[in-house]
Amino acid sequence: MTPLRAGAALAALLLSAAARAGEGDCFDAVDLDKPVALATVAGPERVPFVKSASAAAGCPGTAAACREKAYLVAGNAVLVGPARGDFVCATYVGAKGATRSGWLPRAALTEMPPAAAPGPDDWAGAWSGGPEHRIRISRKGAGLALAGDATYGALDPDRVKRGAVNMGSFAVDAKPEGAALAFTDGEKGVVPRYSPDDYTACSIRMRLLPPFLLVESNSACGGMNVSFTGLYRRG
Repeated sequence: MTPLRAGAALAALLLSAAARAGEGDCFDAVDLDKPVALATVAGPERVPFVKSASAAAGCPGTAAACREKAYLVAGNAVLVGPARGDFVCATYVGAKGATRSGWLPRAALTEMPPAAAPGPDDWAGAWSGGPEHRIRISRKGAGLALAGDATYGALDPDRVKRGAVNMGSFAVDAKPEGAALAFTDGEKGVVPRYSPDDYTACSIRMRLLPPFLLVESNSACGGMNVSFTGLYRRG
């Protein structure tokens, strides 16, 4: 593995993303049309997240005032996106699916080598995208059986009391194409494509980037505000 600052595999990503990070803010929004890469925290000490420009003037930067309390440790895997100077926007996904994004010094990260093309068995497992998002994947013949459940408002006691929790789900059989999978489940059955603008059918696409599963859905997979979009990991 090579230091992130010198990793040839990430050079194009960091250069093309620099302009998009011009405002100095780091978000964990999932967009499968944009490139991401995997890296691990090199350590050996704790590596704190660094504040965005909107949180403090002059950030991200090396000043003590830019350091956040949240930190990562050596061996933590992160998804790397846009770059700004000596910092990269990175997202960490916890064991239960909770995400934390922020700037990290690129010198504290090590590029992970490209993984071999995944097979169907690599997709299998119970994936968590946080307390309101679960996806279960298992082998079924030459393909996969996928089932997901999501809610909106289940963590809000007032919405629960009012019976105002919105729910969504899907259950389909689909075949991945290497590290990618897409489906639209509509009146004519399941078709292997992502249709974000089709509001009459649940449409989802995924990218497997172990240990992470990136998921993007349209707005037709459940009640209002229900979405499967997010970063998942097994657990």
